[in-house]
This record gives sequence, structure tokens and C-alpha cells, in this order.
Amino acid sequence: AFALEVAKGGGLPFLALALMRAPEVRGLMEETRELLGERPWGVGILGFVPLELRQEQLAVVRDIRPAFALIAGGRPDQARALEADGIPTYLHVPSPGLLKMFLENGARRFVFEGRECGGHVGPRSSFVLWDSMVSTILETLPAADVASCHVLFAAGIHDALSGAMVSALAAPLAARG
Repeated sequence: AFALEVAKGGGLPFLALALMRAPEVRGLMEETRELLGERPWGVGILGFVPLELRQEQLAVVRDIRPAFALIAGGRPDQARALEADGIPTYLHVPSPGLLKMFLENGARRFVFEGRECGGHVGPRSSFVLWDSMVSTILETLPAADVASCHVLFAAGIHDALSGAMVSALAAPLAARG
């Protein structure tokens, strides 16, 4: 029900699968699919959970096929596996060093979330993190490859001013596609 309200409000809801076992994951995802209908939604998984649990969760994810996935504490190879199944997958990346490594390993979808946001965060505030991540993408990728990146800036973007601020910060990426 909460995911439905997020979607009605124009947001993209994600279900946090955390340490849920397959039957719980299936119930939650089926209910969400039924409630949201054609509206997009995604699942958030933890890349560092035990392999057996991750495989259980991913079997359900592959069966139900949400529009998106997000991996916190994950690796590019984990994202590639879901991408190969046709599920666009974002990696949560809390630091420029990790982003550089992920870019070099072919990852192209990212979520950048500052420390004030809660959840899976690193030591930098959102604006400091975002600025350093934009610079890292521009410094690491050839100009022609920047357009292959999809970046989500996660934080308190909630009004015209905060929207304008993140738009200005992301302008160098937008200029390259």
C-alpha cells in the first residue's frame, strides 16, 4: 500500500527485500504487482547477504520481473546478471573510489545517497558526494561513454529550489547525454 501511494505521488517505489526468504518475497512482490498495475516499481536487495538467500530472492525477482532493481553493498557482476535478464539494475555507490572501480568494471546505473539520508550511506553529505561522483564519471569515462550512465541522486530533493540545485550540479552529465 505504501508503494502505491509513492507511485501515485509521482515517485518510483522500491521494496526492500532485506533478509526476507523466498515465500515472503513472493507474497510482497505479487501484492505490489497487483496493487500498482502498470506503474513502475523496483526491488532493493543486499549484495552482501549469504549466497543461498540471495539466490532465493533473485529467483522470485526473475520470475515476477519488477521494472527495476537496486543493489546496496553489491558488485558490478551482480548487476550485470540482472541486466542480462532484462531488469535495469542500479548499484548504490557511496564513494568516488568505489564508483571509479565500478565504472572500470562496466557498471553504468548508480544511486548516490548522502549520509543524511539514512540507509546504506557513506561518510559524505549529499551535495559533497554528488559533486565528487559527477567529477569521477567525467574523469573516468570517455566523453562519448557518459551518455550510457543512468544516475539517481537520492536525498531531500523536494521542491523547485532543491530540484534546481541538483539540476545545476548534474548539468555536465546532462550536457553529455
